[in-house]
This record gives sequence, C-alpha cells and structure tokens, in this order.
Amino acid sequence: MKALRAVSVANTVVMLAAVLWGAWVTSSESGDGCGASWPLCKGTFMPEWDYAAIVEFGHRVVSALAGLFSIVVLIWVLRALPAAVRLKRLAFGTVFFVVLQGALGAAAVLWPQPDLVMALHFGFSLLCFTFALLVTVALGEAVREDRPAAPPAPGEAAPAEAVDPGLRTIIWGTAVYTYLVIYLGAYVRHIGASLACMGWPLCNGELWPTLYGPVGANFAHRLGAALGVLLVLRLWWAVRQSGRRDLRRGASWALAFMLAQVASGALFPLGYLNLLTQLLHTTCISGFWAVLSYLCYRTLPAHPAAVAVSA
Repeated sequence: MKALRAVSVANTVVMLAAVLWGAWVTSSESGDGCGASWPLCKGTFMPEWDYAAIVEFGHRVVSALAGLFSIVVLIWVLRALPAAVRLKRLAFGTVFFVVLQGALGAAAVLWPQPDLVMALHFGFSLLCFTFALLVTVALGEAVREDRPAAPPAPGEAAPAEAVDPGLRTIIWGTAVYTYLVIYLGAYVRHIGASLACMGWPLCNGELWPTLYGPVGANFAHRLGAALGVLLVLRLWWAVRQSGRRDLRRGASWALAFMLAQVASGALFPLGYLNLLTQLLHTTCISGFWAVLSYLCYRTLPAHPAAVAVSA
C-alpha cells in the first residue's frame, strides 16, 4: 500500500507540474513552438531547439509522464484494491481527463481551435490534477484504516460523520461556480486581455466600464472573482459551525488561497504582468481548486475502502 501511495503522490506532483508548465506555455506564447507537428516537434524528435520549442516540447514530455503515472496507478489499484469502488472511479477519472487533455492539446496543434475551446485545456488540466490528488487522499485513508483510530476531541465530530445537506450544497455550489470563474480567467489569458483593465480595483479608471470585447471579458472575470470571495467567505463561516475539524481546516486553506489568488491577479493591472506573477497566479488557483475539491470529496457519504492489498 505504501508503494502504491508513493507512486500516486509522484503522479500528483507531476500533474501539478503539467498544470504550471501549461501556464508557462500560454504566458510565453510558446504554443506554436513545435509548429503544426504532434507528437513530434517540428517533424522530428530532436529538432533545432529554441526557447518556444523547448517550452512546448517540455510540456508534452511532462504531460506524457503524467499519463504514464496515471495508467500505472489505475492498473495497480485495479489489481490491489478490486473492491474499492470509489478509488477505482477516481483512478479511472484521472486517466480519462489526461487522455482528454492530451487529445485537446493535439487538436490545438493540428487544427487550430478558437479561444473558447482552448480555455478548456486549463480546466481539464486542473481536473487531472484534482483526480490524481484525490486518489492520493483516498489511499491515505485506506492506510489509516489499518491503524487504530484515535477518538475525536471533545466537541468534534468524527471525520466520517455525515455532512449536513445544506453545507454540502454550499461546498459543491461554490466549487461549480469557481470552476466557471477559473474558465473565464483562462479565456481572458488566451485572448490576451489580461491588461484590458488597467488599475485595480477600478478598470481603466472607471467603476463600471464598457462591457464588450477584451475589457468586458476582463471586467466580468473581476466581478466573478469578487463574488467568488464572498462565496468562499460564506463557505468558511458555514463550515466553522460544523464539528468537522477536517472541513474547518480545509475551508481555512480555501479562504487563504482565494485571497492569495485575488492579490496575485491584482498585480497584473498594476504593472507586474510577467511570467513569474502569472505562474504565481496559476499556483494559487491550483492550490485553491485542490482544497475545494478535497472539501467536496469529504462531503461524500462514507464508503468503506478495501484494504486487503497484495503488495
């Protein structure tokens, strides 16, 4: 079990690297670094390298490594934990989204796609990372089931205690909404509208600018992020009323990542749009989404895991 979890942790790390590397490709405008050639780069495995080719081909290599790890984890889970239904679904989900992401990336190279479609690439990358992370979390739970459980502290609910339906709705609703805001942010980046609104919190010196074109997309993303902060604050407050320490800890991390994400995004219109700040913004988004996905996972009904492992 420990060996399987170690491979799953490695897969999660590689998935996060693929997300950040993909942001590097977009931010540096290196998407055409390998020309109209896939999976080769400029028609060969070892072309004459330049910056764009190195960045683009490096992303392909990391993504391929993530796919390989995902397949290994899936096969291992199927063989070692055949009765762990939820774990198998998470492992299947990881492979599914890795394949989908790869197919979308290949299509973008061979048949240029509109920005609305290209923005999905980042969203699918986050889902790949999320599923890989949740596989690691589920394996950690299976390991802990082998050990004597410590009693919960006075006034605290056990981690497996059912979550109130209203609280579950708040957590999942926040996740769905913020995923849409993340997609809108990816769209803003793909159309090159990150600097369409200069200044912060005003947009080009206006409280309510013209809502069309790049300015409209950028301002809509700002409004969406502002509402997202309010929703996360509501989530944090609702979770604080519960007795689940795991949910309270996760909600605190979600709020911290959300505030860091807003702060990093505010650096762009203040004149600090560069590769470092864009990667920082992507890191904050990835951390926020990972914690929010963990909260969603923890609201699912208790599901006994199979721990009879042949490893």
